[in-house]
Amino acid sequence: MTISTARHYSIDFQHQVINEVKVHNRLLSDVAKQYGISAKTVYKWVKQSDTRKSETRGEIVSEIAHLQQKITQLSQQLQAMAS
Repeated sequence: MTISTARHYSIDFQHQVINEVKVHNRLLSDVAKQYGISAKTVYKWVKQSDTRKSETRGEIVSEIAHLQQKITQLSQQLQAMAS
């Protein structure tokens, strides 16, 4: 039988740790020691943060492209109505 030792940290706490690494340019290992968590956990949070930002960025680019197409279509319809 395996006993789970995984801890659950709040999102605010995770953001605070990620902020220390990314904004304040601190070493992962130093931040992990300061907060009493494993460097592996900090690494995982930072990597997930980067992945989420990439996904969000991709969604935004896709939405912009869709809206530009819609603007073009509506502009063409407006020109056709004005003719």
